[in-house]
Parts: sequence; C-alpha cells; structure tokens
Amino acid sequence: MGATIIRIVIIALGFLIVASLWGFYISIRPPKIVSSLTPKNLQLDHEKVRFKTGDGLTLSGWFIPSKAATAKTLILLHGYPADKGNILPALAFLQKDYNLLLFDFRYLGESEGNYSTAGANEVTDLLAAIQFLKTKGIREVGVWGFSMGGAVALMAIPKAPEIKAVVSQASYASLALMAPELFRIPLLRYPLGYLVWLWAKIFLGIDLRTVSPVEAVQNITLPLLLIHSSTDDVIPFSQALLLKEALKNNPRAEFWYHAGPTHGQLGMEYEKRVADFFRRHL
Repeated sequence: MGATIIRIVIIALGFLIVASLWGFYISIRPPKIVSSLTPKNLQLDHEKVRFKTGDGLTLSGWFIPSKAATAKTLILLHGYPADKGNILPALAFLQKDYNLLLFDFRYLGESEGNYSTAGANEVTDLLAAIQFLKTKGIREVGVWGFSMGGAVALMAIPKAPEIKAVVSQASYASLALMAPELFRIPLLRYPLGYLVWLWAKIFLGIDLRTVSPVEAVQNITLPLLLIHSSTDDVIPFSQALLLKEALKNNPRAEFWYHAGPTHGQLGMEYEKRVADFFRRHL
C-alpha cells in the first residue's frame, strides 16, 4: 500500500511539473502572429520605424502622422500574443486628430526577442518608444493599450512623466493572479499557477508578483480611462475591480464597464468615448 501511494504521488508531481513547464513555455513563446494588414491598406501615410530598447532589442513599428497641423501623439499598444497590425483597423479613426505610433512588443510580430514576458519586460519597450518619439521632437504622449498592452501602459506611468493620459482596456491587475488562468483544470489551477510563477523566477529572473499594474497605479493622479467587459473570458472582470479599488483616490480616473464583446473592440460608442477622453485630457 505504501509503495502504491508513493508511486501515485510521484506520478501526480510529475504531471504537475510537466504540465506547468509546458504552460510556461507556450506562454513565453507563443506562435508568432504577423498581420498582413498595414497602414497602406487603409490609405494611411506612414513611416516604418525601428528603435532599440534599453536591453538591446530592436523593435519594429509604424509612425502614422496626422494631417491635423497641431496634432498630439498617441502610442497604441497591442495585446498578447498579437501584433501592431491586429489593433490598427479598430484605432485608425484616431489618426484624424493624432499622430500614431504602433510597434510590436519584444518577440512578437516583427520585433526582436527570444521570448515574451507578458508585460514584465515590455514596460521597457514602451519606454523605448517614448524615447524614440523624442527624436521627432515629441515629448508628451497619450497611451492606449489593450490587454497586455493596457497593463504595460499602467505600469509605465510612474516611470514615464511624458505620459499625460492613458486608456487601458481589458488589463490584468496582477500577472501573478493571472498565472492560474493558463490552466482551466479544476483543483489543479492554483498548484500549476504557482509552478509557473516558480519557473518564471528560475528561468527568467522575474517575480510575477512584481508585475503588478494594481500596485503601479495606487498613487497616480493621471487622467485614466479603464475599460473592461463584465463577460471577459480572458482577463476576468475581478481584475478590473481590483484596479478600480486601487484608483479610488484618483479623482481623474474614469471607468467604463460593459457587458459587450468578451475581449475586444466595441464599435461607435467605443470610438466616441476614447476620442472624447483624449480630447479632454491630452
């Protein structure tokens, strides 16, 4: 009986280790997506740009100038594991009033990198984009981000005084809390999520507990619009509620919670809200 129990325990531990390692691996090296759509397909003049991050990676992007003479600039951040082309069609309406910079986060799209960190090191990518814009004489920006991009936007605020307003859609509040979401296995989600946290610490030197938009925004007073669907099946709505609580002392924080599409764009009302927010605060 004792030997049987030991074998069962060993098999169970082996399963947890293998499953969590596989989940960790596919989360940092998802299949690459390179959209065929470019600004040219939407009749938008643009410049292909490349710039280096603080840790030496070259990122690829598009700078799309507005025809408005006094246009300010927005940086648009895609989600995981997509690329810059994925968000362009839904946000092209902003080009009427703003210059736009879109780029691929590390590893994803056409950018360099051996792996994604789902937001941890991608803050460095956004800071590099801000520095790149300074070479064009642009020293103040608004930032729009979706999912991972929304989390990156929030985490960059304390590190980038150049950011003057942020729209964050479907952001997670804590990457550590998201680790169990990799696994939809009842009872095993949390042990597997803990092991993913362990592998990130061992192999990447990243403590998922420090990848925390909810911590980053606690003391900010920046204009911020937080958007989330109550039926989001990728980033649970509970994450949005954690962010709202963290922003309770920010008088310029705005919230739009809806029961629309689970993890995506929302049409004309969405365009009006986003355009109005940046018009008022940028």
